[in-house]
Amino acid sequence: MTFSAALRAGYAQACVTPPLGLPMEGLGQQGGIAKIHDDLFVRALFLAHGRRRALLLGCDLLFFERGDVDRIKGAIGRRLDFPPGQILLNCSHNHAGPRLTRWSYTGQADPAYLDEVVEAFVDAAVAAAAGPRPVSVWAGTTTTAVPVCRRRIDAAGRAQWAPTRSGITCNALPVCVLRDDGGGVLSVLFSVSCHPSMIYFNEVSAEYPGAAVRRLNARLATGGAFFLQGAGGDAKPRPVAVGEEHWRQGTWEEMEAVGEELADAVAACVGTGLRPVRPDLRLASASMEWPLQEVPASSHFRAVAADGVEREARRLWGRDMLARIERRGGLPAAIAVEVHALQLGEGLRLIGLNGELVGELGNLILDVYDRGVTFPMGYTDGAEVYLPSDRMVAEGGYEVDSYWEYHWPAPLRPGMNGNLEGCLRRLQASGRLPNSTTG
Repeated sequence: MTFSAALRAGYAQACVTPPLGLPMEGLGQQGGIAKIHDDLFVRALFLAHGRRRALLLGCDLLFFERGDVDRIKGAIGRRLDFPPGQILLNCSHNHAGPRLTRWSYTGQADPAYLDEVVEAFVDAAVAAAAGPRPVSVWAGTTTTAVPVCRRRIDAAGRAQWAPTRSGITCNALPVCVLRDDGGGVLSVLFSVSCHPSMIYFNEVSAEYPGAAVRRLNARLATGGAFFLQGAGGDAKPRPVAVGEEHWRQGTWEEMEAVGEELADAVAACVGTGLRPVRPDLRLASASMEWPLQEVPASSHFRAVAADGVEREARRLWGRDMLARIERRGGLPAAIAVEVHALQLGEGLRLIGLNGELVGELGNLILDVYDRGVTFPMGYTDGAEVYLPSDRMVAEGGYEVDSYWEYHWPAPLRPGMNGNLEGCLRRLQASGRLPNSTTG
């Protein structure tokens, strides 16, 4: 199908494999990087339709602090005259890569490596924007059984760090293909809502997303396979779930098998399950204030900081909160949660949030935007905190109780579901991000 005004697109990537010896981040790996199993990349997809432009960025990395997101966008903007609102940055949330943040008070990122990552993003963005060509847009959605919920609820109604097949996950696997005039695949976007946290070795890898990307590049004769992390905040891959009892470390063979399973699903969808999309490039964003529960008094943080039984990271958190009170006179009572959306065409949109989005909220996004193809995505433009659902607050568990690892003084207050749905409904009603498709 041919539309009157074609979308133009360009794709490029750059390698960001870190040097040996750098600290790792995500699974408590002790010691530095000992070996490179497979390379890490940053990716850039440049899009233009009429006078509208957008950049979609991705990477085989855990996540960035907001300041580093702003730095990356600013560096690209200076080269390409791109405002930050026209750039979306999604991280795969790979747990087999280098440290990038101050998360969990475990140390600092290597500044030289961060410089290299920024430069790589700029190089990829400039290359992607250098020679865009007309593309047709095709999209569809299939499902995957890879995610398993990691919040098993015990007899007391509390969430335990254990697998449960009856738990809520986001099983949608949205797919978008951009084809050039000759029918070749310029890029294939796909998203899975599941932690890449199978490999616990001190070896760098792009994890199961990288395995899927490599296979899709080969099968579709492209270099532009592009993984986007979805709403996988509370899910891990099925092979590492031991019954309903506990999680175990995965093997390289299991990681490759998950990549193969996902590539099979995407390729099948590309073969038979896509519809043509009329180009209509739009960007929309909105900010919400998600209130925290009551912030403790200074005495609480003082006690944590002085507690010799507490682990060092928690004591550092207590000192950090006290220092903020001293400098600023108080602590925040809410977290700014942002929705940043990119519509490629009628009924095809990517909706990102700057946090570790759980499956239930990913499904909420799919319920609100139920026409056409929707990519619900966490880890977009940073990851400020876990974004749990209302029901999780009473259940507790890591997704609720890990707020301190993200340098916040208290957990989120219930009301997240309503805040998110209200924000999305307002975007719809304003016409900035419609829930429509011409089919």
